[in-house]
Amino acid sequence: MARTTSIYFVADIHGSEICWRKFLNAARFYGVDTIIVGGDVTGKALVPVIERRDGRVDARVAGRVQTARSEEEVAELEARIRFNGFYPYRCDEAMYEKLDADPEHRDEVFTAVMADTLRSWLRLADERLHGTGIRALVMPGNDDGWYVDDVLTESAEVINSDGRIVDLGEYQVLGFGPSNRTPWHTHREFDESEIAARLDALETQVDPAKPLIVATHVPPYATGIDVAPKLREDLSVVIEGGEPVMVPVGSTAVRAFVERTQPLLSLHGHIHESRGVTRLGRTVTVNPGSAYSTGVLYGAIVTLKGGKVLSHQLVTG
Repeated sequence: MARTTSIYFVADIHGSEICWRKFLNAARFYGVDTIIVGGDVTGKALVPVIERRDGRVDARVAGRVQTARSEEEVAELEARIRFNGFYPYRCDEAMYEKLDADPEHRDEVFTAVMADTLRSWLRLADERLHGTGIRALVMPGNDDGWYVDDVLTESAEVINSDGRIVDLGEYQVLGFGPSNRTPWHTHREFDESEIAARLDALETQVDPAKPLIVATHVPPYATGIDVAPKLREDLSVVIEGGEPVMVPVGSTAVRAFVERTQPLLSLHGHIHESRGVTRLGRTVTVNPGSAYSTGVLYGAIVTLKGGKVLSHQLVTG
């Protein structure tokens, strides 16, 4: 008799430690055997926590300076920074002045802090998942620097699924983290022709005897789960009738690949405001959305059996 496989899928946690902890707890909470992060693991900002000469410690959080005067208050301040997916960086005034004056040094420090934070997350994953039989797949997305691949290799329990086929026993997952071009010129962006070529190359590694799950960070174009505000060249939002104009921004190459290969299931992220489930032909296509900056983890639970999708549900944790 075919066994049941259950997947909990999230994307776009962007450095939120509370979302990462919820992700690790989700397997037991929801009773699933596989947990997947579909890209954009790291955060977007470094927040200096400055030790002043008079003993104060302050940081600019949410547009205003917040001050701490004891180690307990500093710990609370740093926790508030982490809650929003940002990275606190303890420094003295001289170190802060160097950060402010030297963009290259600032980038080096930011990368080092992000890498060290991800390592701490992976150590927690190794502790929580060891011996449980729970499978954890995490792939970088377009916002994640290329160093993330090296850090992920350090984990004993977490598999980097980007650019490879991961065997789940009865099923297989094709992972692809980069996106099509964005207005923000992020780390992992390709032209549509390059995305198509890379997906085609991955397809040659697929076992035709096993049902396929496709997990690409960017969703397929014009599917309703890739809709975002239309932007001008200066990145301002186009407004008509008092409302933002919404347009599809997904990948045409990903859509063509899913339509042609018709996997059992396709899992996506990237567009935070396009939470939903749809179909491309026979393929159930999911974007759980993201609300990482609020500490809320949007996810999707999908149950598979006998090469079919038995059920799917969008959940909030």
